[in-house]
Amino acid sequence: MFFVIVLKTSWFGSIAHKLVDEKRHPRKPFTRYCGDFLFAAFAASSLARTTMRHQRITALFFAVFILLSTLPALANENGSNQQLSAEMQRLIEQKVDELLAQRLAAIQTDGPHSIAKPTVSKGEQHQMVEDVVQSLTLSGVIEVEANHTKDFDGNSSSGLELATVELAIDAKAHPWVQGHALFLYEEGDDDDVVIDEAFITIGNSEETPFYLSAGRMYVPFGNFATFMISDPLTLEMAETQETAVQVGYGSENWHSALYAFNGDTSEGDDDDSSTIEQYGAHVGYSFEEQSWNIAVDTSYISSLFDSDLLAEEFDTAATGDYIPGFGVQGVLGIGNFTLIGEYIAALEDLDIDGDKINPYTFNLEGAIVVELMGHETAFALAWQGSEDLVGILPEQRFMASVGISLFEDTALTLEYAYDQDYDEHDGGSDDNSKSLTAQLAYEF
Repeated sequence: MFFVIVLKTSWFGSIAHKLVDEKRHPRKPFTRYCGDFLFAAFAASSLARTTMRHQRITALFFAVFILLSTLPALANENGSNQQLSAEMQRLIEQKVDELLAQRLAAIQTDGPHSIAKPTVSKGEQHQMVEDVVQSLTLSGVIEVEANHTKDFDGNSSSGLELATVELAIDAKAHPWVQGHALFLYEEGDDDDVVIDEAFITIGNSEETPFYLSAGRMYVPFGNFATFMISDPLTLEMAETQETAVQVGYGSENWHSALYAFNGDTSEGDDDDSSTIEQYGAHVGYSFEEQSWNIAVDTSYISSLFDSDLLAEEFDTAATGDYIPGFGVQGVLGIGNFTLIGEYIAALEDLDIDGDKINPYTFNLEGAIVVELMGHETAFALAWQGSEDLVGILPEQRFMASVGISLFEDTALTLEYAYDQDYDEHDGGSDDNSKSLTAQLAYEF
């Protein structure tokens, strides 16, 4: 059987070897020459695609070498075969010369890169770029704040800061897969930009109400709705950012989720938190009519002290047992009036050096939205409180705010907050603090 093997090297281009097995499959010389000729043409054409000129020339002359190397195999044939061999050799040399001339002419006419032209047209390239752009959604917020504060010790301070910059990227190149990343900057001591969220969601709401998300996220414990500039005390106590996996369900009225993560706390005397043992659930219902709407949420987490604040403030690496948490929230809207209520608490006591604590926080807000001088304006009042969080959160907070929509997606908000500290017998100062904050925010 007559066959040819081609091996490539990175510095030379190609090395060809021809193996002829005449004993098993004898073939006529002309047929063998035709096979050699076709291989030589293929090898020369393939090797000539490289953009380096010396590789083209080397490849073509190497093809000549391959073809000429077959001639000694015919030395024992009859005279007519030798004449045929000489004629075929001449034709092959002529063909190689023609191929070489064509390649050199192409280089001189169009430049060294003319042979390796892209196989994708400009129109196809433009469509590919357009498809990628359409699969991406950018959104974010920029918040600039000015504030004046008088703390519990009576010290006054004021400042102007770039409070928040968020940039979210959502990519959906496939109907069933979506990627989400949120970059966050908050002016402070480190001035770092952090990846606040990054997760993948598998699901298609047009086909099924179920979905799966995995990555860095804020687990669905609590709702934290507010009209204020400052975060509510419920968020400050219970917000939990983790790398988690979440399975959820969402329909027109109902939404729910189950999630699991590996937190910072652990049971017993073992301070090794290297296992996925924390979990939680969230269930919510919403209903909307033309003149009113309502939304109710309830949530559970197996370890409340894995929240960002409590994990930092308390040494809960080994708590003895996980301290579960429970939260409930409701939002009622009637016409231009909105009422918000939320309560989050630990379901069990935490024993810290013989002292038992059972922290909770709540938030009550009322707001009315009216049109003032052609601009949508929201007036809001809030009462917030906490328990067993001395030195961490105020015992009570009273707030008032007014927010004006200056332009589309642009708002100016003014907020006043009055904080009351815990009593002295509870470990507090029994003092109060006041703050006035103005915020200019733009969403896109």
